[in-house]
Amino acid sequence: MTNALRPWDAFDDLVAGLARLQEQAQAAAARSVDEILTARSWLIGAWLIAYEQDGADRARYGDRLLASLAEEFRRRGVKGLSESSLKNCRQIAIIWPMLGIRQTLSGELVPLLPRPADVALSWQDDAWMDRLRRELSFSHLLELSRVDKPIARAFYEVEAIKNGWGVRELRRQRDSMLFERVGLSRDKGALVELAASGRIAEQPSISIRDPYILEFAGLEGRAPKSEAELEGALVDHLEAFLLELGRDFCFMGRQFRITVGGRHHFIDLLFYQRRLRCLVAIDLKLGTFGYEDAGQMNFYLNFLRENMALADENLPVGIILCADKDVAEVHYATGSLDQQVFVSRYLVALPKEEELRKWLLEEQDTLTRILEETGRSREPSGSTPAKPVRPTKKPPTKKPPTKKSRKK
Repeated sequence: MTNALRPWDAFDDLVAGLARLQEQAQAAAARSVDEILTARSWLIGAWLIAYEQDGADRARYGDRLLASLAEEFRRRGVKGLSESSLKNCRQIAIIWPMLGIRQTLSGELVPLLPRPADVALSWQDDAWMDRLRRELSFSHLLELSRVDKPIARAFYEVEAIKNGWGVRELRRQRDSMLFERVGLSRDKGALVELAASGRIAEQPSISIRDPYILEFAGLEGRAPKSEAELEGALVDHLEAFLLELGRDFCFMGRQFRITVGGRHHFIDLLFYQRRLRCLVAIDLKLGTFGYEDAGQMNFYLNFLRENMALADENLPVGIILCADKDVAEVHYATGSLDQQVFVSRYLVALPKEEELRKWLLEEQDTLTRILEETGRSREPSGSTPAKPVRPTKKPPTKKPPTKKSRKK
């Protein structure tokens, strides 16, 4: 065991101590470089905006200011300041008028930029700006700046920091419209909480996504021939699947066996969600959701609740992942279940944004119409309070369905 307090006491301790010091210094240097580059880029954008507003000879350049600057930089041999780079810097300064920067290293004052009311939320104060600058790179901010809605951008800011997303993962989540796919975008109360405090509620109806994008599974261009093939592809790409499921999902097993009345049944995939503090069962369906699938999942959840869930955990949650679904059938199949059953589509390829947006709007419009026709004011199917009270244990009331035996 190395001596962390006196690493110079022995050769092995010295090697371990110096290696650790080198790794920590390199990591700190990388963070410092990212922060300096972010500050530099924001400052370039801030000076550009200030010049456009107050420059004595700004009228001489007009709309060609950035092109004129880029041309002059090329003439002087200054690299890294092309017209597109200047546009990016200006965009960052517009979206985040104050990133916690007050004065440059050489002493120049930073111009005070206007803070439009529709750009920043009340909790996005100087402390939050400091955190963005420290924890996200300029490339992160550039991806975030391409999100138009302030509330959606705030969601991606919080998630990027909380989940430690790299630029590539942030781009993927943004391109796949994660904000629109989670229940948050359909829950007015949760949206108000995010806008007011920057907090995203931790409850199944907010966290479950619809649809799930599985382009990482290598199934694009061909439909899986069996549920076992789909399951295998997800397990083979488990790290990517966990990222798509969301933060704090822990894999517990595939084809998880439960035995009732001497018969074996198998849950396709079983997870534990640390933040929600509950078991999550996933059932895979190649075709369209049928009402009998909800009964089967309810059977699984009853068993998990009574035989596996710990006393201090929340009730298990079920996700039926299917190729297609009818919103009305989902509504009537899951509306009165005691358990939290969610039905989500899966897509094996990343769709075009317009197609995905259209599908999401059609789903929400259909569900709204159903609720209006039935005269009931309730949350979308599958939604329940974040921390339901655990009922006293009682024998299962539903007869085990004849489906489903182990997949071949």
